[in-house]
Amino acid sequence: MKNRKTPRVHAGAFGVPIHVKKYQVNVAIANDIATTKVALVLTNRGDVEMEGACIFPPGSNTDISDFAMRVDDIAQPAERKMTGCDAPYICFSEPTTSQEADVGDIPTHKFLVAPNGERRVQIEYRQQVQLCADELIPYTYPLPIHVKTQSIDSLAWVASLVFSLSIESEGELPEFWCSLHKATIRRQGKHRAIVKYKAKNVRTNQDFVLQSIGEAGVLESFGIPLSADSSRAIPRSISIEPQQHTLSGPMLMSGTEVHSYSPSPQDAMRQLQSLSSGLNPPNDAAYNDVYFKHHGTNPFIDTEDDTLSTFGMDVDTASYSMMRRYLRDGNLPEPDAVRVEEFINTFDYDYTPPIEEAFAMHLEGAPSTFGEGERLQLLRIGIKGRVIPDTERKDARLTFVIDISGSMDMENRLELVKRALTLLVAQLREDDEVGIVTYGSYAQVVLPHTRVQNREHILKAIQSLVTGGATNAEEGIRLGYELAAKNLDADCINRVILCSDGVANVGHTGPDTILERISSYVDRGIWLTTVGFGMGNYNDVLMEQLANKGNGMYAYVDTLAEAKRIFVENLTGTLQVIAKDAKVQVAFNPQTVSRFRLLGYEKRRLEHEDFRNDDVDAGDVGSGHNVTALYELKLHKNADGHLAKVSLRYKAPGTEAATESEQSISTADLKEEFEAATPAFRLAAAVAQYAEILRESYWAKNGDLKAVRKVLKGINLQMPQQAELLELVNQAIRLKKQ
Repeated sequence: MKNRKTPRVHAGAFGVPIHVKKYQVNVAIANDIATTKVALVLTNRGDVEMEGACIFPPGSNTDISDFAMRVDDIAQPAERKMTGCDAPYICFSEPTTSQEADVGDIPTHKFLVAPNGERRVQIEYRQQVQLCADELIPYTYPLPIHVKTQSIDSLAWVASLVFSLSIESEGELPEFWCSLHKATIRRQGKHRAIVKYKAKNVRTNQDFVLQSIGEAGVLESFGIPLSADSSRAIPRSISIEPQQHTLSGPMLMSGTEVHSYSPSPQDAMRQLQSLSSGLNPPNDAAYNDVYFKHHGTNPFIDTEDDTLSTFGMDVDTASYSMMRRYLRDGNLPEPDAVRVEEFINTFDYDYTPPIEEAFAMHLEGAPSTFGEGERLQLLRIGIKGRVIPDTERKDARLTFVIDISGSMDMENRLELVKRALTLLVAQLREDDEVGIVTYGSYAQVVLPHTRVQNREHILKAIQSLVTGGATNAEEGIRLGYELAAKNLDADCINRVILCSDGVANVGHTGPDTILERISSYVDRGIWLTTVGFGMGNYNDVLMEQLANKGNGMYAYVDTLAEAKRIFVENLTGTLQVIAKDAKVQVAFNPQTVSRFRLLGYEKRRLEHEDFRNDDVDAGDVGSGHNVTALYELKLHKNADGHLAKVSLRYKAPGTEAATESEQSISTADLKEEFEAATPAFRLAAAVAQYAEILRESYWAKNGDLKAVRKVLKGINLQMPQQAELLELVNQAIRLKKQ
């Protein structure tokens, strides 16, 4: 996944050659007979001919009749009736010698798609279903399109899906709904109904499942048949086979050999999730479906060409926590997951805070022990935000937006969310207020804003949360902001806290579309914090961009200790902002500095003219936060005098008037040796080099993790974080030897 420039999931993700441009499904159910018509437009983006097969797996003894198949409007030979089959699925692989064959007793109808070619495939068949009020055996239309080549074994994505269903019965139809998509459902009396929906970028293991409401309450299914007299989903049987799985309707089929057992609903859900992630992760990746964005690497800039460097301040720390998760799982982190500034800003360098101003600036320089070349210096810019005591912070109006979709059951993600929020609620004051919105297939208000003096009521609402459904992040965030706006208090902290794995697969799934609808809430002073959970089926891109556009910070929780750091030890810093649109501009003296390079902050780069353009969005900083930036400088021979001027500009919360301050450093301020620099300076340098090596930066291509370890061992700060970092460096050294 190195240098992937398009992290958004799409039909060509991970190099899958088959692109499903359009997928249209029309189903008509009348008196327990379902007629299904499918129209596909398929493109082969690979350079090898691919063979498609429409397969009817053995299953629930359903008779498939009147099967017809057309490829590019040419009718294909087909059996008129197949006994004991489930609804078909489609798979692709490199061609076999036979154009029309059966796999064991499974009827199979094949067609070819040439390299860079396109095929229109139409399928029609009938099957019997059972619809009754007391027990519903759901009609499940499977979408799986399995793609297998020498290097890829995955499920395709559907770029555009249109689904329509008409249902008519002599008996009275039960109440029903579609759990995986936002559908339009129109009932026409008691015996007829029409369901329609459209979706984009749909993973091809997501089924349409008709669900009912029984006497005991609302039932969930995830594609597993339900019994209407149960209060929860009960899988009747799940088929498994150790080598290859294909998800098809309410059964998981595996060739002709079927092994059945009755797992718990939780185990069944985990199996469905593990299969939905496309079997083994592609390209030897550590985790499946993890999305990062490569922001490039800052180059050296010659001061003859440009003397300025401008960037927005950043207090995010998610990248460091994700690196820790990777290493503790026995994997090196993805290079694109490493953001140097977030590694650096994870550590507390014990800067002296300001007394009256919003920020205090600390500059220090010394020879660069990690950089290559003569006369290379390292400049550290340390910025410390004003510390507001917990007793003096504003009252908080917090709106938790919690992802409870099926993917949040993996690795007990929701359970970690609940424990993290329990820690947070314990730290809040009695006059603070908490509201809770959850979202799976749809969003709902679980708890209206409630004062923390009713702490037990809030904790009960948190502990009651359970996972289920698809992931409609757009609707969840929108409803969360609406709830926050309803209880907006200009004299309080108004913040939405999103807890999720970042996956969005229903509604609009990109940050631009989601934030476009709620940008007005940001202008009214409702800020967003995003907190990520889980690895594998995780979208770092969405979480980071939501926080950025929502005027907030982005953190990642891999352990309860990290949750404690964010929500307990740094609670006021997490909640109360002391400066917004904070940005830094460094003006280098071309008489002393030959060239310079900023380490990290690639995603925070600003145009120089935007430094004093107060309409430009920049960083937002909380109480007591540290912001550190490092520059590598190549000096001229015999350089003497002024080196650089550092300017800081920001706006106080609630105002649009900007404040600017500046501080300078000269060659006389530089230490003669790296070892003479402060321990905090050497720690920041080691952290930056560690990150540069892990992200495979060009400027660290000859970097040595053992040199980083040597520096860390020579620093006597007695910090728990320092000991943990040394452990992580040692783990990275061991993994790089493998």
